[in-house]
Formats: sequence, structure tokens, C-alpha cells
Amino acid sequence: MRNLTLLSETTVAVPDNHHVLASWSPSGARTLGGPSAALCVDVTENKAYVLLANDSTSDSVYLFSVTDGAMHPVAELPLSASHTHLAHMHYLMERESVFVATQSGDILLVETGTGSVQLVGTVDPGILGCEWSPDGEVLAVVTNEAKLLLMTQEFDVLEEFALARDEHGEQQPVALGWGTKETQYHGKAGKQQAEDKVVAAGLSSDDDLHVRISWRGDGDFFAVSFVTQGTRELRVFARDGKLHSVAERIRMLEHLVAWKPSGRLVAATEKLEHKHSVVFFERNGLRHGDFDLRKNTRKVVQLAWNADSTVLAILAIIVHDDGVEQPVVELWTDKNYHWYMKQEIRSSVFGDWISHVIWDPESPLRLHVVGRSRYACVQMHTDTDVQSVASDASNAAACVVDNDRILYTPFALANVPPPMALHSVQVAGALAHVAFAGFGAGDAFAALLADRRTVVLFDVEGREKPAEMKRAVFPQHAMVRQVAWPWSHVVAGLARDGRRLFVLDIDGGFTTEVAVPGDRQATLLTWAPHAQTLLVQADDGHVWRMADPLDPCLYPVAGVKLPVACVQIDAADVDGHLVVVGLTNRSQLFANNRLISSVCSSFYLRRDLLLYTTTAHHQLCIVPVDSDLDVDQVMEDSVMQYDESRRRIERGATIVLASPTGDSVVFQMPRGNLETVRPRALVLAVVRRLLDARRYRDALLACRVNRIDMNIVHDHCPQQLVDDLPELVRQVQDPDVLNLFVTGLRDEDVTATMYSGLKKTNKNMEGSADAHKDKATRLCRLLRPVLQQVEDSAKFMPTVLTTFVCQQPADIAAALRLLAPLAKDERDRALTYLLFLSDVDTVYDAALGLYDLPLALLVAQRSQRDPREYLAALGVLNKMESDAYRKFRIDQQLGRNELALGHLCEAYQEDCTLWQELVEFVQESELYALAMKLLANVDQKRFCEMSELFGDYQAASKPALWAQAAASFMLAGNTSKAISAFVQAKDWRSAMVLACDSSSDVQLVHDVAVKASAVLSDSHLFMDAATVLLEYTEEHEDAVALLVRGSHWAEAIRVALLRDRQDLVETTVRPGLSAAYDVLVDDVTEIFEAVAAKCDRLREVRAKPLDLIVEQQTLPDDPSLDNIDVMSDTTSMASKFSTFTGTATNMSRVTGSTARRISKNKRKKEERRKVRGKKGSVYEESYLVDSVSKLIDRVRANQQAVREMSWALIRSGLVVKAADLQERFEKLVDYVLGNESFVFDQQRVQMRLTENGVPEPMPMVVNEFGVASQPRHPKPAMPGYNWRYEALSACREQK
Repeated sequence: MRNLTLLSETTVAVPDNHHVLASWSPSGARTLGGPSAALCVDVTENKAYVLLANDSTSDSVYLFSVTDGAMHPVAELPLSASHTHLAHMHYLMERESVFVATQSGDILLVETGTGSVQLVGTVDPGILGCEWSPDGEVLAVVTNEAKLLLMTQEFDVLEEFALARDEHGEQQPVALGWGTKETQYHGKAGKQQAEDKVVAAGLSSDDDLHVRISWRGDGDFFAVSFVTQGTRELRVFARDGKLHSVAERIRMLEHLVAWKPSGRLVAATEKLEHKHSVVFFERNGLRHGDFDLRKNTRKVVQLAWNADSTVLAILAIIVHDDGVEQPVVELWTDKNYHWYMKQEIRSSVFGDWISHVIWDPESPLRLHVVGRSRYACVQMHTDTDVQSVASDASNAAACVVDNDRILYTPFALANVPPPMALHSVQVAGALAHVAFAGFGAGDAFAALLADRRTVVLFDVEGREKPAEMKRAVFPQHAMVRQVAWPWSHVVAGLARDGRRLFVLDIDGGFTTEVAVPGDRQATLLTWAPHAQTLLVQADDGHVWRMADPLDPCLYPVAGVKLPVACVQIDAADVDGHLVVVGLTNRSQLFANNRLISSVCSSFYLRRDLLLYTTTAHHQLCIVPVDSDLDVDQVMEDSVMQYDESRRRIERGATIVLASPTGDSVVFQMPRGNLETVRPRALVLAVVRRLLDARRYRDALLACRVNRIDMNIVHDHCPQQLVDDLPELVRQVQDPDVLNLFVTGLRDEDVTATMYSGLKKTNKNMEGSADAHKDKATRLCRLLRPVLQQVEDSAKFMPTVLTTFVCQQPADIAAALRLLAPLAKDERDRALTYLLFLSDVDTVYDAALGLYDLPLALLVAQRSQRDPREYLAALGVLNKMESDAYRKFRIDQQLGRNELALGHLCEAYQEDCTLWQELVEFVQESELYALAMKLLANVDQKRFCEMSELFGDYQAASKPALWAQAAASFMLAGNTSKAISAFVQAKDWRSAMVLACDSSSDVQLVHDVAVKASAVLSDSHLFMDAATVLLEYTEEHEDAVALLVRGSHWAEAIRVALLRDRQDLVETTVRPGLSAAYDVLVDDVTEIFEAVAAKCDRLREVRAKPLDLIVEQQTLPDDPSLDNIDVMSDTTSMASKFSTFTGTATNMSRVTGSTARRISKNKRKKEERRKVRGKKGSVYEESYLVDSVSKLIDRVRANQQAVREMSWALIRSGLVVKAADLQERFEKLVDYVLGNESFVFDQQRVQMRLTENGVPEPMPMVVNEFGVASQPRHPKPAMPGYNWRYEALSACREQK
């Protein structure tokens, strides 16, 4: 789908009285002076070198360089122009010299820097042909003795052998046992073809008898075409001179040969009586396809492949209709096994008879052309000629040039794969350029013929196929290479030299000549429909515009200069500013002076979007034109699920065109076939445009076709859709579409999640999260009355049912109620749809829940249920006399226990024998509170019974709810159970109140108090346990003992003295105090020793570097362990804490996941190691810090105990013990506070287990101020000195 566009033509005339060596002779016969071009190229200096012969003063030969548009003499060669026949000319890059070989055998080297000429040597027999290998290391020479010489750069002979040897080479065909050609089946060709013998090869009348040599692009093989025994033969040799193959014989093989640089095919020509063809051979010599040249081709002079094998240049002599002959250069390309002629460079346009052409070795589409008195350098580019006017009536057409045909395909109507087309338009002559119109729908197009003056205008409107509308001809002096048709009456053409722009008025016939500003050379002329301006780009990146045909002047685009000249440009108007997008031949895509992508292969500019393809990750990228275009970031291979800006495409695919206003993009694959895709970004742009225009039906259909979530219809503009629900129903009129819309509703804003847009903003987001909260239910409830109020509401019954099902929660019962008034047939259809939409069991349960047994039977009949089951069940329900009891059974079956209990209570009022069933149901469903509520005003006796059952249930629950159970027992009037419940709830005061109120029996009160005290003491509530005994019993000894157990020394002594029991102080308090003192002293000592040991070990651990601890736990440093594959071949990433791996690890280069996984048992074992803090492990430090923290908590918990114990010891006269206890505890507190900073402020990196069971540092954490730090063990609350008695400290000092 791509055409060749001429970007520049630099023409240089040969100095006066000179002509190019080996060019056409001035005689009437017009014979060519030699097979080789007197032309070569230096790609490093961007120079061309030409051999010229002097016409007047002498017969000398001169070497000229071509640079900066002029020829400069380099050296004079010791050759006679009249007697010199050039065999080959080549530039040797390493020597910086020009190699010249003559047919007489002389080999010369001309140093381009100094101009010195060196005669290297002479091949005595003479040279028929020679050619350097592409790398410049081997020279293949064929002598007049039909010998093949292979020479080095130093011209030492590597091999010498006869060219025409009687052998087939290494690729000789081998018989595989399939019989001879005569006995094989040949299909429709018939028996006659099978009997054909060996082809009778002849010599073409146009054969010049010269030898041609052509190397393959990699220099491993070369082909030689030569004449032997009256026929021309093609042989393939290896680089070392070994014969590789002999080409299959054809009837009239001509002298030309050109090996495709990519290495697949060797091109040659064959001239038969009825056609002239280019034929192809494989390396093994077998013929592989061909294509026919034009019928007016008289002779083929030269074949040449460009550097990337995409274009074949054919220099041929053609005969025009008037009988005039002239050489032309035809440029051919192929796609889908079809050959297209894309350009024709005529000698009449060139200004001289073209004698030779060569391709630039580095720039694939740069062609060097030479005649007798003229040289030209032609720069080209491949581009698609497609329609880009943003109109809804646009055909989105593309034109493909093929000789004198235009292959026209409107992609809006049909996608016809090449080489076919929907329409083939014949033109009178070869084509040079095609441009679409910039007015109207943009369907018309203009075609520039190869004479560079005639423009044929075609119109499509109102026609089945394009038809010629008019012809416009530029003046004789105004030859152009590109045209544009910006306005209906104006055609613009870019002059061949690029320094002028010709504006031709079609109606008036006059031409305006506009000079390119700054004496620059323009390379591109294009119409930008999205900016309504004509763009001209210079070779330095400057861009000018012409926006008005009445003002034919070029004005610079404000603030726009492309960094380098581009081969394709377009522009769009964004808020009054022009954005020029350009693609360079080095795959750089620019927007004005900003780089968008450095790996772009093609682009297409719409009014709103820029689409381009990349070669890095083979993606289609879509960027809003009005966004901040910047350098694209290299992304991972994967594309985000809902990323609208990127789409994966096939490798090598390029954009042909994108629908200017639609949602389709046409790609051409590397094989040549076409594919049309609809990127999500373009589809969503269309959907949003339709929603803004309130075309809801078209928007819904577009979503359905392209699998777009229909939630966007609401989320794009929520309030608008709510207001337009009647209009939505009026437009759609299709229940199926509405059903799809309703069933897809969900409480999610897809414009913020799935379809957030390319600019990540939504101008129609009015709202708030409330606009999408309970969206599905709200829309279902709003849409339902709209559907029910239309004239033909029965048609929308399925949609109404859908709204009931899709709301949250689904209201199947309400949907079933709508079926009652319907006729039988309508009801059956509606019920069938409802069963399709929802689970049949759910519908059956809903029908049962309506207590409508006939409806439930109708639903069951449409289900997969066993009739023997549902008929029996429904029969039992139907036979029940009590309506309330039937409803109870139905609700019980459906699990609606609250309703069932209500109906059962109602049935109990009718039949008192149901009490036991009521009790069992309440116990089963645990609805005691609801049962008590229902029975409160019905039967007080049953209410009390239910309350007692509720209390038993609460007392038996786990954990037991004793306080709640006590209240239930009080409501039931069961005081004894209430007292026991209060005792178990440890609410001894409430229990004692009930005990005193319910009975005057002192023993009962005593027993309750003793029981409450026992329960409280079991829960270590010694103060409460002692209090209840003291207040309600005479058990003073037990009360004091309980206070001593709880270490309530002051209270124990106070109670003993208050009860006048001084003996209890001596018999109970003092022994308990002594025992408690010993325990507390041991505890303090133990804590001190533990803290000291942990701190000492912590100092040892921190004295050792962490790296050394790590190395001690890893594998030994044994060289034999290197390169051991400790991870799977599917591993590609090392651990973050790589120092834990002591040996070289083989990692995968494929995926990013590690194959080695720690098992659950090993992970648990490692966690236990971490908890234990094994000595020497990486976890020991964190374990020690945690242990010290726990010990500090114990110190802080003992502060109150030490204070109370000290008071009791002083009261008992044991001052020495009190002072000793305080001293011990004070030392412990001092030690803890003294080591606080060391333990907690000097923590090192904490470790954790990775997924592979390898320890690694804990990740950084960020605090509320945004500061990142390593996580540390939190510092516990420290003990203080508020427990200390200063007087005891003084006593200790006196002691």
C-alpha cells in the first residue's frame, strides 16, 4: 500500500567540453559505451565520483568529485578516452581510493585526498568484467581467456580457474526416486508438456556479450553471467571460488544479473517474442518466479537492487506511441507476490540520456543517476497516499500506484487485500505522485504523471468508481515532483529543484510561482486537512504554510522548526496553534521540536488523535493531539489491561490509514496483507461523541459490537442519562439491547477504572461518588416506570423483569407479581424469560414465598425437579387447613425463620397444642427474643416459660452470658436461678440483694456469700472475695487469708485490728508477708540476672559485623561449588539481599520468577529459629532486644508490689528487709535505665524470611512526616522511681 515519493533531486551538469565515460555515444545509433557505470559513491564523505572524458583539447580521462551541487576535479588518469572501455569503478573505503579497471586489463587506484594515481597492475589477457565483494575484501575478475580470478585487497591472486567448467557444482540436483520428468504427472499441462525435452537456449539479439558479476549482500557467494557455446549461462560461486550451482536453462537469458542483497534471489532478464520479463533464480540455480515488463520495453540496460532489497531499479529503453525511444529508470517493488512499478524517471525529465544508475550503499532509497552530460542524486521515501479529511462522509480511501494504474480502495466500504483493489483506474502514462483533495469529503484525488507536468484530476462523488474529471498541465519550465490539491480550483506542485512552488489555477489556467524563503530546498509538499493549510518543509526542518489561495505566499509556522528534515509530515490545529508532526528516516517522530518516539515505524494524524506504531515492543500507541507530547517511556512487553494508549500489534505492521472520524485502523502486515482493527481508544472516542450528541441507540450498538462495557453510557454523563431515560427508550425500541444494558450495570465508575481516557481525566465527571453509589439499583428503579408507561409496554416486559432481577437485592417476588394479570401466553413467555434470567430454584422459592401454590407449581413444571417430589410437597401444603400454619411451613422451608415464627405464633393462638412445636422451633432457630416479644401480650405463662428457656440458653452458651441469663431468670420469676447466675457473673452485690430479698433465712444468705467468695477467689479477685465474707459471714480468718493471698497487706492488717483479732496478724499476715518477701526477692534477682546476661550477649553480637554473621551461615567458600545450578532455568532475578548467596548462581533469561520455593515445614522451622534466636544466627540480635523488652515489662509490673511490700515490712518492724528489697529493685531499675540507649537506640537491620526461605533486610518504612527509615523494635515504657521510699534509702546509708 506504499508508494515511492521523490523527496529531492540534486542535478549537476558536467563541465563544458566533457562527457561521462562509458555513457551513450552521440551517434544516431545511441550505443552504450560500456557495461559498468563511470560512477561510484563514498558514503563516509557523502560524495560521488565520476569519470569524465575531455571532448576538445585532449583525449584524457579525469576523475571528478560531486559535492555541494558541483563537480570538482580530483585527478587526471593516464588513459585515453577514445580507447578506454571501462570494466569497473568502485570506491575502496579503507584505502580512501577509487578503483578503476579497464577492459584492456589496467587496474588503477586514485587517492581521493591527494589525487595521486597508481597503476597497480595489468591483467594481460584483458578484463571482461569484475566486481568487488560488499565488504571490499575480495575482487572477482573474469578475463578474456574465460578465466575467473579472485584477488585480495592487495591484489594478490587467491584462485584462478576456468569459468566454463563441465560440472554442476555443489548444488547439483539429486534424483529422489520419483521418476523422470517425462513420467511424472503434470496436471492440466497434459502429456505434451511432459514430453518436452531440454530447453533450447539461445542468445538474445540485445546481448552485449559482456560478463556480469553480482555478489550476495553478505559476500559469501557471487553470480557470474557469461556467454559460452553460443548461449548465456549463469553460475553461482562461493567466496573461495568453488562452483556452487549452475542456473536452470531458459530460452533467452540476457546478460544482466543482480543478486538481491538479502540473499534470496538472483534477478536476470529474459526476452521472448511475446514478452520481456525479469526472472529470478535461487542460489541453487532453480528458477523462482518472474514478472513481465511493459510491452513498450525494447531493451533492458541495467538491473540494480537497493541496499535493503526493497526496490529493484531497471534501466530500460522504451518506445513511446510516437515511435520515439528513450532510456527510463523504472523502480519496482513487490508485496503479496505482485510486482508494482512505483516510479519512472524519464530521460526527457532528467535532461539527458540516462546511461547508468547505482544505489547508495548506505541510504536505501537514494539513487545516483548519470547520463552523458548530467548527474543526479534522487532521494526517495515510501509513503501511503491516503485520505485524511475528517468528514463523516469520507470513504477513507487509499491509492496504490502500479505503473499506469491507480489501485483505489475505499476502506470505509470494503477492505480489499492487495494486490487486488476495489477499483483499478487506468491513466495515460506512468505515475509519479498521488495526492488526495483537501476539500469536501476528501474523496477526490490528483495524479501526477511521469512527465512531471500533467496532473489528472479524479472525482468519486456520485460515481461507482473514480472517473477522470479534468487535466491540468503545468508550464513547460515548471516540472514538479510532488503535487497537492488543497482547494477545488487550485493544484500546487513542488519544483524539481525544491526551491519553488507552482500554484496552478485549474479554471484560469495561469500559474503562480512562489519561491521557497531563505533560498532553501524544500523536500515535502503536503496538505494538512486538520489545520486547513498547505505545508512545505525544507531540508533543514523549517516549515512554511499557505492557508489562502488568494494569498499565494509561504509564511513560516510560528514557533515550529523540526529538529531534522522529515520524510512524512502532517499538522493539526490545537487551540489556535499549529502542531506539526513529522517522521524521519531514522524512525524518530517529532511534534514540533519535541521528540515523541525514537522507534516509530509509521504514524497517522487525526483531528483529535495521533496514532503511531513502534518497533521496540510492536505496539500501536495513541496520543491525544492536545496533550503534552513528550518522549515515550520504554515500557514492559506487557500492556496494561485497560490501557487505551497502547495496543499490541504484529511485528513489522505499519499503519495504512485510520478512519478520520470512525473507529477503525488499517494495518499492512510484513507479508503485504491488510488487517482492520478497532482500537479501544478510537471506539471509545466514537462512543463518547455519540453520547454527547444524545444518540443513545448508536452508542449502545457500538458498545455491543466492540465489546465495550455499557456502563459507560451512564458513567460518561450520569445526570444526562437519568434525565434522558424516556429518550433512551424511544430511540432504542429493542428490548434485547436494553436487556444487555441493564444486565451489565454495576456499582462502578468505568470512566475512572476501565475507560479513564487517554488524558486520565473526564470532563463530564460531575460528580461525586454518590452518582455511582447503588447505581444499578437506582437506574433499575428509574427505568422501570418509564418502560411501564410507554404505549407498547408489553413489548418491554422482559426489560422490566430484568430490572427486578438486576437490582440489589433482586426482587424476584415483585417480578412474579407482574405476571398475575397477564394473559396465559404472555405469562408463559414472561415466566420463561425470567427463568432464563435467574436461577430456577430462586424463582421457585420466590413463588413459594408469595404463598401462591399454583404459581409455584407452574414454575416447578419448567424446572428440572422431579415431579414426584414437588407434587407431593405442594400437595401436603395444599391440604393444610390452617392458613397460618401453611405459611409457617413454607417460611420454614425457605429459611425465613422470623416470618415462620410469627406465623407459628399466630397458628398457636388458634391451636394451643402447637406449644411444644413452637418451643422446639425457637430452640432450633434460637429466636428467643422474638418469641418473647410475640408472646408478651398473648400468654403471660408461656412468656415466663420462654424467658426461663432463654436464660438456660444464655447460661449454656460459650462463653456463658451469666449476666444476661440472670436478667432472663428474673423475668421468668425464678429467683434461685437468677442468684446462681449473678454469682457466676461475679456480680456478688446483685446476688446478695436477691438473696436477702427472697428469704429471711440467714443460712441461705451465708451459703450464697460463701459460694460467691469462692467464685471470686478462683478468679483472683481476692479483695471482693474477702469483702463478701466480711459483710455477710463471720469467717474473719478466711477473709484475712484471702487478703494476704492477694498481697493486700494494709487491708489485711486493718481488718484484723478492726475485728479485734490481733492474733490474725501474727498467725496469718506475718507468715504470708515473709513468704511473699522471699518470692519477690527471687523474682527481682532473676530479672536482674536475665537482663544482664542478655545485654552482655547483645554487646558480643553487635561487636561482630553483620556480613561476617551472614557468611558463617552460608555455604563454604569452595571453588568447586561455583556454577552450581541452585535455581531453576526459569529464574531471572537474584535475591535483593544477594550477599546471602555464596556461590555463582545460574539464573534464567526467560521469566522473572524463581523456581526454588521453601516448603511449609522448612518455613515453620525457620520461623522457630527466629523465635528461639539461636546463638550466632542472623535473628539473634532481634531476639535479644525482644527478650530485654519483655523483661522490662516485668520490672514495670513489680513496681507497685515492691512499694506495698516495703510498707508492710516497715509496719512489721522488718526495716532491714524493706531496705534490702528496695536496694535490690533500685539496682535493677538503674541497670535497665543505664542500658536503655544501648539496647534500643543502636539496633541494626532487622531480618525477615523471603519467599525462598532466605533471610533479607526488612523493607524501609515511612513515618507520618515522610521520612524513610529501617523498622526497629519499639522501645517499651521504662520504669521510674515513684515506688521508692526515701526514708528507707536513708536507713540503707546508715546501715
